[in-house]
Amino acid sequence: MDTTIVPSPAGKRGRNSSVVLTDRLCEKRVAKRTKLYDRKCPGLYVSITAAGVATFSYKFTDRQTGKQRTGWLGVYNPETFTVEDARSRLYGLRGRGAAALAETFRDRKVQQAKKGKTVDDIIEERIEWMKTPVRKPDGEMRPRLESWENVASHLRRFLGPRLGKKIASEVTKHDIATLSNDIVAGKFGVPSVSNARHMRKAVSGLFNWAAEAGRDYVTASPSVNLPKLDPEHPRTRVLSETEIKIIWHGLDRLGIARPVSR
Repeated sequence: MDTTIVPSPAGKRGRNSSVVLTDRLCEKRVAKRTKLYDRKCPGLYVSITAAGVATFSYKFTDRQTGKQRTGWLGVYNPETFTVEDARSRLYGLRGRGAAALAETFRDRKVQQAKKGKTVDDIIEERIEWMKTPVRKPDGEMRPRLESWENVASHLRRFLGPRLGKKIASEVTKHDIATLSNDIVAGKFGVPSVSNARHMRKAVSGLFNWAAEAGRDYVTASPSVNLPKLDPEHPRTRVLSETEIKIIWHGLDRLGIARPVSR
């Protein structure tokens, strides 16, 4: 495949600007996805999402088909992958020829499939992962996360209805903070600080899991540096059947259940 690197497409300069890319521009906050093409390295551009994720890619043209392709270079990181790193990698790919360019095109397809996961997608995948039986230290096979039903409930009741259709990598901490405030305000039923707190914990676990190497559905969790919730006051309530099971299994593991009457 014969390829040529091309600058930003004609007629799109109003939306996809051509500038001298800098690290500071990659860290710029934007209201919606923005593409900035690099004047110093034709074909190189950075795509910045509203969630603050900046991804380096480049355009190249297949002379056999006349079609324009996009190769993926990497995600901006001020410590490990800067603008200069992206330029250097692209210069290196040009020197290696068309095969190297095509390989990054395939890499981009894989990344797009991962980054295209919606919040609903990762919620259901996370739930399947949590409830999968694994062998515990006591030798019994039980769900990987024994409180998975409670976690699933908070994800499906609160996160899914509000943000389920959104691309997971584009969820911001503002989205989570707003959802939390609405739960406290009673927009999901009875006002509840407790539900907001449990939702935050479930969402934090979800996005940390989604960011783990091998999944890479997101680059970071949006559940960081959220405003503190008001303190909860102790109250009396009846434990659910699931909670009682968790406590009982815990007593078994501690070896003190047998002397205790049911």
